[in-house]
Amino acid sequence: MDSYHVLNLVGEGSFGRVYKGRKKFTGKVVALKFMPKVGRTEKELRSLKREIEIMRDLRHPNIVQLFDSFETETEVLLTLYTQNESKSITFVRICKIACQLVSALYYLHSHRILHRDMKPQNILLGKSGEVKLCDFGFARAMSVSTLVLTSIKGTPLYMSPEIVEEKPYDHTADLWALGCILYELHTGVPPFYTNSIFHLIERTVLCDKQRKEILISMLSFRFVVTHPNQYNLISHKEKHTFLCLSQSFLKGLLTKDPQKRLSWPDLLHHSFVADGVLGNP
Repeated sequence: MDSYHVLNLVGEGSFGRVYKGRKKFTGKVVALKFMPKVGRTEKELRSLKREIEIMRDLRHPNIVQLFDSFETETEVLLTLYTQNESKSITFVRICKIACQLVSALYYLHSHRILHRDMKPQNILLGKSGEVKLCDFGFARAMSVSTLVLTSIKGTPLYMSPEIVEEKPYDHTADLWALGCILYELHTGVPPFYTNSIFHLIERTVLCDKQRKEILISMLSFRFVVTHPNQYNLISHKEKHTFLCLSQSFLKGLLTKDPQKRLSWPDLLHHSFVADGVLGNP
């Protein structure tokens, strides 16, 4: 810690606290994530160490980079890449965000790593348009012999039907969550949104074909209401193309059956993201 200046508090939660920091001599701005060890179970401490082990080997432009980690008797500290966030979501930027998130997940899944907590709060948006996927506290590196997982991880609004139903799941659960995030970027609210956890579970699990068609058909209307300025600045042909491609992409990701859900390698070649995915063969 002698190498860093601790600046202002950025956020805090059950995991601990995140401060903005600056590395001495170089002036590089970083995020300092302090996670207390006191009061945590052995299982939670093992999870912390697993997060560090997973992040230490990750090298991708759309995944937050772990610069360093320290451990004392009372705390674990992670030094992470940070950037100024932008709250502006433009028409074109939705496509770029989708491409960068697909790039990050393709990299993770190619290395047999599941994020398991995909949600808007775990995505950093830079002013110049770059996207960084962060927070690997629930991430899991799967061995060659591991095909599916069963432990329930994630945030309810973005949980796939198979996780909600406590069934075995694999990397396609991350792709369902990606669909939820992109839907929220389009419309301003997550799909199946409700204040009741019981209704949320019901809507997610009962997402049959008819319900899904109704949900996706609302995309056009909600996009116009949520993004009226950018929607009116583009031509009718561009509107039609964008909405058709985005609807098709979301239908694929928000498919209840994980075996039929849009996944690799078909996902990489979908027209909504095909031209912008990093490392797309």
